[in-house]
Amino acid sequence: MKYKKCTIVLVLCLSIFIASIPSFAYALEDGVIDLYEVFSNTKDRMKTEVGSRIFKWSMHLPDDAVVYKSDRVNYFNMSTDSYKSQVSLEVIKNEQKYSLEDILYSKQMNTNDFNYYWYYSQKEFTFNIQQDDHGEKHIRIIKMDPYYDYYLVDAAAEEFSSYIENRIYIKNDYIYNLEIRMEGRYYRENPEMFSKLASSFILDYDENNPYIKELSDSVSEPRLYENTSYGWEITVNPYWKEEGISNARVQQFTAVYSHEEIYGNEKNEEAQESQTLLDHYLPFREGISVSLVSSAAANETAEIWGRQEIEQLQQNYNDKVYEILLTEKVTLGDVEGYRVKVKYSTAPQNPYIVDTLYVIGKGYKYRVVASISDNKYKEPKTKEAFESMLKSFKLTNQHSKYLGKILDPTDLINWNASKEIKTKKYNFKATLTRKWHTYDNFYSGNYYGYYDYYDKYYYGHISNQESVNAYQTGNNLNLMMMAGFDTRGIEDSIHDYVKNLLDRDEVRIGLASVDVSSTAVESVKLYRIITEYDLAGMNEFAENNATKSYDYNQLNNQYTYMIKVGNDLYTQTVSIPLANTTAYTKAEMEKVWKNTQINGINYSPKIKNWHQHKLSEFQDK
Repeated sequence: MKYKKCTIVLVLCLSIFIASIPSFAYALEDGVIDLYEVFSNTKDRMKTEVGSRIFKWSMHLPDDAVVYKSDRVNYFNMSTDSYKSQVSLEVIKNEQKYSLEDILYSKQMNTNDFNYYWYYSQKEFTFNIQQDDHGEKHIRIIKMDPYYDYYLVDAAAEEFSSYIENRIYIKNDYIYNLEIRMEGRYYRENPEMFSKLASSFILDYDENNPYIKELSDSVSEPRLYENTSYGWEITVNPYWKEEGISNARVQQFTAVYSHEEIYGNEKNEEAQESQTLLDHYLPFREGISVSLVSSAAANETAEIWGRQEIEQLQQNYNDKVYEILLTEKVTLGDVEGYRVKVKYSTAPQNPYIVDTLYVIGKGYKYRVVASISDNKYKEPKTKEAFESMLKSFKLTNQHSKYLGKILDPTDLINWNASKEIKTKKYNFKATLTRKWHTYDNFYSGNYYGYYDYYDKYYYGHISNQESVNAYQTGNNLNLMMMAGFDTRGIEDSIHDYVKNLLDRDEVRIGLASVDVSSTAVESVKLYRIITEYDLAGMNEFAENNATKSYDYNQLNNQYTYMIKVGNDLYTQTVSIPLANTTAYTKAEMEKVWKNTQINGINYSPKIKNWHQHKLSEFQDK
């Protein structure tokens, strides 16, 4: 009786166990396609296929597969010992609308008749177009590894040489280049293994198949990102990923795929191609960044901070290149924030949105910045994705035990205090304010140190030329002062300099003006050359001609003074990007010349008037 009870219990347990195993598992217990248990997530342990929802492909993998892939999964490589095989897949956009016949012709015609190096050789035995087991047309190339022929001969090389099948598909507006390589002897003993592996590749991703593991680093669902070093969290969009190390003080999040790859084309094809071209010229990288800026002052609020940033914007940016779309108080969990949304038109054909959250809480100041092109921001799905990420930002109580006071350096410096910039050999100097920063090895790292070394190596330690630079942050003002030996008459130097300016296309068609004037102080002659772009004219020109594009952050107005003393030519130029040209920045530019000395003499107060020159004086007859 006792044994009967044990038998009944054992049968019941076995029945329950069998019932708990999904029926699909039995179909996979043939020893060929094993259960895929590489992924650590328990839910993924029974997934026997991998693929890309975005690029629409899937493939079976054995359980010992070692996978290498790009972030976007447009490149995928797998090796498996159980199959003695290696699989690689590259997916590229079919921008030129190639057909299989086009690719076949290209590959055949570009094959070199003579390869000096054996490892560039090819042993191709099949090169045709046919259909796979799923009815998909493809180029099929069968080849052998020439490595074996280099070391072995005749039948031995044929026996051991790896069997390689290269398939090239065109579908979904992509080109799929699939290559499967299997050890020669293993292939010849198990050709059915190769066939099963190759036939498992499908140009589709079944959204309803629960047994597919998507290979993208960024999953198709929103997920919570927690920065446990600096005490904040944010919900990351589907198919977005963090960049750099996790828990960084400045954390970047970017979309792995384009809007069109995720959502499909919502525009006509011609408009889409035009937008894709413009996206290559964005003056920023689209995405969201979160940074802990500094510790907060006692009575500082997010609104005060945000309004101060607006004042800086108005001071340093031309009011024709931006529009403040929104300012509002927001509640983010248990803290208050201030939101400022600005539309920039510094690239007139491709305006962009910078949406910023200023948050103060837990004793710190946090800045959350979303950057996106205006065209994409108008698309409801993309706008919703950015909005949801911004609104999900919250502060937490979880942070590093080492997190302490972080000083804000802008509060520690008297920006109106004076500082001096000068050349080391020539007596050429300007008295600036501490708003100006200088380039040196400490602040700039090894980059400028390298060029300093290069100059010394190339020109030698003795040079008759010298220059110094300074710049302002926030408005991109740049100052360059140069001095050097120049035996030409100053008129010749000015002629060459101005002629180069007049050769600019924008000057020729009236979108930029060049103003040349001169004066004399005692026996010293001085020239002033001003080059300024017409912002309204540039906007109209770019708006009416889709082939012309400009970035006003890179297009500079220049204000130059040139003075000849003996055989030495002194040149001072302040450049202001067109986007940053305001009454304030021009006033900052004028202060530089007014506080400049050459050989101990400040020429500015000695100048009584300037003589205007005609531009025809500087054009070749």
